[in-house]
Amino acid sequence: MSIVKKYSVYFFIIIFIISSLELLLKIYSNFSNVKFINDNRYSQIFKVYHQGKIFESYENFFLYEKNLEQKRYLNFYFDKKNSQLKKIWDYKFSTNNYGLVQEFDLNKKKKSLLFLGDSFTEGQGAEPWINYLGKSYKGLQIINGGIQGTGFKQFENLDKYFSNIFTIQKTVVIFISSDLRRGIVKVNNSKCLKNSSKCSNKNYILGVPDDKNFDIESFVLKNIKIKSEINLIKKLKYFIRDMYLYNYMKTVINTFRLKNNKTIKVNLNAILSLKNKYKKDIIFIRINDPNEIMFKKISYETILIDNFFKKNNIKYHYCDMNNNLELFHKFDYHPNQQGYRNLRECVLKILNANY
Repeated sequence: MSIVKKYSVYFFIIIFIISSLELLLKIYSNFSNVKFINDNRYSQIFKVYHQGKIFESYENFFLYEKNLEQKRYLNFYFDKKNSQLKKIWDYKFSTNNYGLVQEFDLNKKKKSLLFLGDSFTEGQGAEPWINYLGKSYKGLQIINGGIQGTGFKQFENLDKYFSNIFTIQKTVVIFISSDLRRGIVKVNNSKCLKNSSKCSNKNYILGVPDDKNFDIESFVLKNIKIKSEINLIKKLKYFIRDMYLYNYMKTVINTFRLKNNKTIKVNLNAILSLKNKYKKDIIFIRINDPNEIMFKKISYETILIDNFFKKNNIKYHYCDMNNNLELFHKFDYHPNQQGYRNLRECVLKILNANY
């Protein structure tokens, strides 16, 4: 047998094994009602705000514009298979005098309790849950430092910024395990966000007029990038992400793929830095990730976090979201109104037990 034939046989054997495993895992997933939640969905999610300046950028973090009043915020998912646009949420939010998603203005003379976190802390997907805690907790002014898309290093950057303005007495860090892989995120006010006439199919964050007669769904459909992705590398990446075999093996794959990831190391150091700064006056709370709920097993990032917290003798608390995907929006998987109610009750219970 020639070398070419020999390797051809090996190649087809490997393809056969992978295909067989893929088919078996698909059958098992359908039987077990397991639906994948992977990052491919982000390419078909479109955020829509009432047009204008929404964000304010700083050197190593971003906030919202100060004093936004009842800014409408919608989220859509484009179902390619059925060519349908599906609304995920539609609500309004306001920001305070420091550009935070919070209905209460802040007084820099008051001693404060700072919440740090990502979009789950911010309250994206429903009216901000932290508003229901009131202006203060046990005499400490509440600051909602939750900002969408951020990780631990950005939490630390935001903490440094607000520590120069307020007297921060206590801090609560609320996170999902995937925050560990997030670098510094900055969001700018694009031409499209500021003026709907400037939008194109290159935009995923869109601005629309504050006009009840404006057809938002038709506008979004018009600006969706329907063309197939030309970049073959991206096509391959999307294909792999959708594979059953990849999704079931992701924890094992990431153990090798992310072993020396620099962003993870920076974020782990940020956790330690925050703990060393606040000592007993900081609480860490991990929220159950929808992916982990679906697959009923912890991710590689959670394994890293567990090991790191144990190694450094840091305690963290846990909100399991009742292990129920019904508490999350479909397609986007941020908590819905019921989910944020569950999260608020869990966080308040932890606060009452520890402060």
